[in-house]
Amino acid sequence: GWTEWNQVLTAQTVPAPFTFVYFGDPQDGLKEHVTRIFRTADLLAPDAAFWLIAGDLTSEPEDAQIRDFFTAGGAAFRNRLVVPVAGNHDIAFLYDEAGNIVLNKKGKKQRGKELPPPWRAQFTLPENGVAGLEESNYHLDYQGVRLIVLNSNVRLADQAAWLEPRLATHPNRWTIVCFHHPLYSAGRDRDDRTTRDAFLPLFDEFRVDLVLTGHDHAYARSRPLRGSVAVPAGEHGTVYVVSSCGSKFYPVTPSNPDLMAKTAGDLQLCQKISIDGDRLRYVSVAADGSVNDAFELQKK
Repeated sequence: GWTEWNQVLTAQTVPAPFTFVYFGDPQDGLKEHVTRIFRTADLLAPDAAFWLIAGDLTSEPEDAQIRDFFTAGGAAFRNRLVVPVAGNHDIAFLYDEAGNIVLNKKGKKQRGKELPPPWRAQFTLPENGVAGLEESNYHLDYQGVRLIVLNSNVRLADQAAWLEPRLATHPNRWTIVCFHHPLYSAGRDRDDRTTRDAFLPLFDEFRVDLVLTGHDHAYARSRPLRGSVAVPAGEHGTVYVVSSCGSKFYPVTPSNPDLMAKTAGDLQLCQKISIDGDRLRYVSVAADGSVNDAFELQKK
């Protein structure tokens, strides 16, 4: 069986204005709720070059949920690139020889460390990352932006060593990094010091512009930061964002509220990010089309 024809526009080989859309976790309520935020995003940015999804595409990587994920995307997935990030829920459970899910000492289902076969079967992604993490750790250059995707579930030290030269030298004006577990959580009980220690020094040293994450099922956007401190106006700092697009919500309780420029909860959100030369424009929109947050970054 064959589908109808679908057309996808690939990147230009030189810097040029473009827009992409970033989502936090879909995960839950894929057909019932995520469908509407995907449709809102399609109306908000019909010319988006790609959709960047910061992990936990489904609650579990099983066939029925993967089907629902693609159903939620519908036609939007057929005419643009999809850039997925590996979240903790994208990792499969461990099974014993009898086919039963392995339980840990607390009686909870135990996940392995590998992405299941459907991940690489469903997506065609760069294989330029750490060996063994193909298509979950990678980078791509798109019209003046270096976009780096990390797999924050495993092998953080290996990825940090891989990351350093890719931040130190590249031909693009902008640097954006995306992974699942935020460095500055929207919930104080979810603070992830391990991931922060692995990557923050590199983000500061090489002046990363924007870091996009998920995992917290809430919204939080930091002030421009350097060394976990807000920088004075006019100085370069990295902006860190946590967002979510599914139907699961957690309380908004950042461990350091003074670092945050905007927080919000109980909202399905999509983020339109537009790059044009020395200017980056960002707007976060709820499923009903109302604006949740907006800011601009200007290169000097």
